[in-house]
Amino acid sequence: MRKFYTGVVRRRKSILIFFIASVVLCAILKNFVSVNYDMNDYLPEDAKSTVALDMMEQEFEGGIPNTCVMINHVTIPEALEYKEKLKAVDGVTEVTWLDDAVDLTLPISAIDKDILETYYADNTALLTVTIEKTSRISAVADIREIIGDENAMSGSAVSTATATLNTVSEIQKITVIAVLFVLIVLILTTSSWVEPIIILAGLFCIFDSPF
Repeated sequence: MRKFYTGVVRRRKSILIFFIASVVLCAILKNFVSVNYDMNDYLPEDAKSTVALDMMEQEFEGGIPNTCVMINHVTIPEALEYKEKLKAVDGVTEVTWLDDAVDLTLPISAIDKDILETYYADNTALLTVTIEKTSRISAVADIREIIGDENAMSGSAVSTATATLNTVSEIQKITVIAVLFVLIVLILTTSSWVEPIIILAGLFCIFDSPF
Protein backbone atom coordinates (compact mmCIF):
# COMPACT_ATOMS: atom_id res chain seq x y z
CA MET A 1 0.00 0.00 0.00
CA ARG A 2 2.88 2.36 0.79
CA LYS A 3 4.27 1.77 -2.73
CA PHE A 4 0.89 2.71 -4.16
CA TYR A 5 0.74 5.99 -2.24
CA THR A 6 4.33 6.77 -3.14
CA GLY A 7 3.64 6.05 -6.81
CA VAL A 8 0.60 8.33 -6.81
CA VAL A 9 2.57 11.19 -5.26
CA ARG A 10 5.47 10.67 -7.63
CA ARG A 11 3.24 10.68 -10.69
CA ARG A 12 0.81 13.30 -9.45
CA LYS A 13 1.22 15.53 -12.51
CA SER A 14 0.51 12.67 -14.91
CA ILE A 15 -2.51 11.61 -12.87
CA LEU A 16 -3.78 15.20 -12.75
CA ILE A 17 -3.41 15.60 -16.52
CA PHE A 18 -5.16 12.27 -17.12
CA PHE A 19 -8.02 13.26 -14.81
CA ILE A 20 -8.49 16.65 -16.47
CA ALA A 21 -8.40 15.04 -19.93
CA SER A 22 -11.00 12.50 -18.80
CA VAL A 23 -13.24 15.26 -17.47
CA VAL A 24 -13.03 17.17 -20.76
CA LEU A 25 -13.72 14.01 -22.76
CA CYS A 26 -16.74 13.12 -20.60
CA ALA A 27 -18.07 16.68 -20.91
CA ILE A 28 -17.94 16.35 -24.71
CA LEU A 29 -19.31 12.82 -24.94
CA LYS A 30 -22.24 13.43 -22.59
CA ASN A 31 -23.90 15.49 -25.34
CA PHE A 32 -24.18 12.31 -27.40
CA VAL A 33 -25.90 10.35 -24.63
CA SER A 34 -29.67 10.17 -24.30
CA VAL A 35 -31.99 8.29 -21.97
CA ASN A 36 -34.97 6.34 -23.27
CA TYR A 37 -37.90 6.62 -20.84
CA ASP A 38 -40.33 4.64 -22.99
CA MET A 39 -41.03 1.51 -20.96
CA ASN A 40 -42.34 -0.29 -24.05
CA ASP A 41 -38.84 -0.33 -25.54
CA TYR A 42 -37.51 -2.30 -22.56
CA LEU A 43 -39.97 -5.17 -22.95
CA PRO A 44 -38.61 -8.48 -24.30
CA GLU A 45 -39.12 -8.95 -28.03
CA ASP A 46 -41.21 -12.06 -27.46
CA ALA A 47 -43.45 -10.46 -24.82
CA LYS A 48 -47.14 -10.39 -25.73
CA SER A 49 -47.26 -6.62 -25.33
CA THR A 50 -44.31 -6.14 -27.70
CA VAL A 51 -45.77 -8.52 -30.29
CA ALA A 52 -49.14 -6.75 -30.10
CA LEU A 53 -47.56 -3.30 -30.49
CA ASP A 54 -45.50 -4.43 -33.48
CA MET A 55 -48.58 -5.92 -35.11
CA MET A 56 -50.59 -2.74 -34.55
CA GLU A 57 -47.83 -0.64 -36.11
CA GLN A 58 -47.81 -2.91 -39.16
CA GLU A 59 -51.58 -3.05 -39.59
CA PHE A 60 -52.55 0.54 -38.84
CA GLU A 61 -51.22 3.73 -40.41
CA GLY A 62 -50.60 6.95 -38.52
CA GLY A 63 -49.04 5.45 -35.42
CA ILE A 64 -50.49 3.98 -32.25
CA PRO A 65 -52.62 6.32 -30.10
CA ASN A 66 -50.72 6.99 -26.88
CA THR A 67 -52.71 9.74 -25.16
CA CYS A 68 -56.30 10.26 -24.05
CA VAL A 69 -57.55 13.79 -23.44
CA MET A 70 -60.72 14.45 -21.45
CA ILE A 71 -62.48 17.80 -21.82
CA ASN A 72 -65.17 18.63 -19.27
CA HIS A 73 -68.28 20.78 -19.70
CA VAL A 74 -68.21 21.15 -23.48
CA THR A 75 -70.74 20.92 -26.27
CA ILE A 76 -70.03 18.91 -29.41
CA PRO A 77 -69.05 22.04 -31.42
CA GLU A 78 -66.71 23.11 -28.61
CA ALA A 79 -65.16 19.65 -28.51
CA LEU A 80 -64.52 19.89 -32.26
CA GLU A 81 -62.74 23.20 -31.68
CA TYR A 82 -60.51 21.53 -29.08
CA LYS A 83 -59.81 18.75 -31.56
CA GLU A 84 -58.56 21.23 -34.15
CA LYS A 85 -56.35 22.91 -31.55
CA LEU A 86 -54.85 19.57 -30.54
CA LYS A 87 -54.21 18.63 -34.17
CA ALA A 88 -52.24 21.86 -34.58
CA VAL A 89 -49.81 20.95 -31.76
CA ASP A 90 -46.31 20.22 -33.03
CA GLY A 91 -45.64 16.49 -32.67
CA VAL A 92 -49.29 15.42 -32.76
CA THR A 93 -49.89 13.22 -35.80
CA GLU A 94 -53.53 12.30 -35.28
CA VAL A 95 -56.55 13.15 -33.14
CA THR A 96 -59.61 10.89 -33.14
CA TRP A 97 -63.05 11.75 -31.81
CA LEU A 98 -66.76 11.17 -32.36
CA ASP A 99 -66.82 12.81 -35.81
CA ASP A 100 -64.43 10.10 -37.05
CA ALA A 101 -66.91 7.38 -36.08
CA VAL A 102 -70.28 8.87 -37.02
CA ASP A 103 -71.82 11.62 -39.12
CA LEU A 104 -72.35 14.56 -36.77
CA THR A 105 -74.96 16.08 -39.06
CA LEU A 106 -77.30 13.44 -37.66
CA PRO A 107 -79.31 14.23 -34.52
CA ILE A 108 -77.74 12.90 -31.33
CA SER A 109 -80.77 10.71 -30.80
CA ALA A 110 -79.99 8.94 -34.09
CA ILE A 111 -76.42 8.06 -33.08
CA ASP A 112 -75.75 4.63 -31.59
CA LYS A 113 -75.67 5.09 -27.81
CA ASP A 114 -72.60 2.90 -27.24
CA ILE A 115 -70.58 4.77 -29.87
CA LEU A 116 -71.74 8.14 -28.55
CA GLU A 117 -70.85 7.38 -24.94
CA THR A 118 -67.42 6.10 -25.98
CA TYR A 119 -66.51 9.61 -27.08
CA TYR A 120 -69.04 11.94 -25.44
CA ALA A 121 -71.07 11.58 -22.25
CA ASP A 122 -72.38 13.98 -19.61
CA ASN A 123 -71.00 16.97 -21.55
CA THR A 124 -67.53 15.42 -21.39
CA ALA A 125 -65.50 14.67 -24.51
CA LEU A 126 -62.82 11.97 -24.69
CA LEU A 127 -60.32 12.44 -27.51
CA THR A 128 -57.62 9.99 -28.56
CA VAL A 129 -54.29 11.55 -29.55
CA THR A 130 -51.21 10.13 -31.24
CA ILE A 131 -47.91 11.86 -30.36
CA GLU A 132 -44.54 11.27 -32.00
CA LYS A 133 -41.86 9.72 -29.78
CA THR A 134 -39.43 12.57 -30.35
CA SER A 135 -41.93 15.27 -29.37
CA ARG A 136 -43.61 13.81 -26.31
CA ILE A 137 -42.35 16.29 -23.72
CA SER A 138 -43.11 19.43 -25.73
CA ALA A 139 -46.39 18.07 -27.12
CA VAL A 140 -47.70 17.04 -23.69
CA ALA A 141 -46.80 20.48 -22.33
CA ASP A 142 -48.59 22.21 -25.22
CA ILE A 143 -51.67 20.02 -24.79
CA ARG A 144 -51.75 20.77 -21.07
CA GLU A 145 -51.63 24.48 -21.86
CA ILE A 146 -54.55 24.12 -24.29
CA ILE A 147 -56.86 22.08 -22.06
CA GLY A 148 -55.95 23.73 -18.75
CA ASP A 149 -55.76 22.24 -15.27
CA GLU A 150 -59.51 21.66 -15.06
CA ASN A 151 -59.27 18.92 -17.70
CA ALA A 152 -57.21 15.73 -17.77
CA MET A 153 -55.04 13.53 -19.96
CA SER A 154 -53.40 10.14 -19.60
CA GLY A 155 -51.51 7.53 -21.59
CA SER A 156 -48.01 6.24 -22.23
CA ALA A 157 -46.86 9.51 -23.82
CA VAL A 158 -47.96 11.45 -20.75
CA SER A 159 -46.27 8.96 -18.41
CA THR A 160 -43.04 9.12 -20.40
CA ALA A 161 -43.01 12.92 -20.45
CA THR A 162 -43.74 13.10 -16.72
CA ALA A 163 -41.03 10.54 -15.89
CA THR A 164 -38.50 12.45 -17.96
CA LEU A 165 -39.23 15.81 -16.36
CA ASN A 166 -39.34 14.37 -12.83
CA THR A 167 -36.04 12.52 -13.32
CA VAL A 168 -34.29 15.62 -14.62
CA SER A 169 -35.64 17.65 -11.71
CA GLU A 170 -34.50 15.06 -9.15
CA ILE A 171 -31.03 14.85 -10.71
CA GLN A 172 -30.67 18.62 -10.50
CA LYS A 173 -31.59 18.56 -6.81
CA ILE A 174 -29.17 15.71 -6.13
CA THR A 175 -26.42 17.57 -7.99
CA VAL A 176 -26.85 20.70 -5.87
CA ILE A 177 -26.82 18.72 -2.61
CA ALA A 178 -23.82 16.61 -3.68
CA VAL A 179 -21.80 19.64 -4.79
CA LEU A 180 -22.47 21.52 -1.55
CA PHE A 181 -21.62 18.46 0.56
CA VAL A 182 -18.38 17.74 -1.32
CA LEU A 183 -17.40 21.41 -1.24
CA ILE A 184 -17.78 21.55 2.54
CA VAL A 185 -15.81 18.32 3.02
CA LEU A 186 -13.02 19.50 0.72
CA ILE A 187 -12.74 22.87 2.40
CA LEU A 188 -12.39 21.17 5.79
CA THR A 189 -9.99 18.41 4.72
CA THR A 190 -7.71 19.87 2.04
CA SER A 191 -5.10 22.59 2.01
CA SER A 192 -5.00 22.99 -1.77
CA TRP A 193 -7.50 25.20 -3.58
CA VAL A 194 -7.01 23.26 -6.82
CA GLU A 195 -8.33 19.93 -5.50
CA PRO A 196 -11.89 21.13 -4.79
CA ILE A 197 -12.12 22.66 -8.26
CA ILE A 198 -10.94 19.50 -10.01
CA ILE A 199 -13.20 17.18 -8.01
CA LEU A 200 -16.23 19.44 -8.39
CA ALA A 201 -15.61 19.59 -12.14
CA GLY A 202 -15.65 15.80 -12.21
CA LEU A 203 -18.86 15.69 -10.19
CA PHE A 204 -20.45 18.20 -12.53
CA CYS A 205 -19.73 15.98 -15.53
CA ILE A 206 -21.08 12.92 -13.71
CA PHE A 207 -24.32 14.47 -12.49
CA ASP A 208 -24.97 16.94 -15.29
CA SER A 209 -28.06 15.77 -17.13
CA PRO A 210 -27.53 14.66 -20.74
CA PHE A 211 -31.15 15.24 -21.80
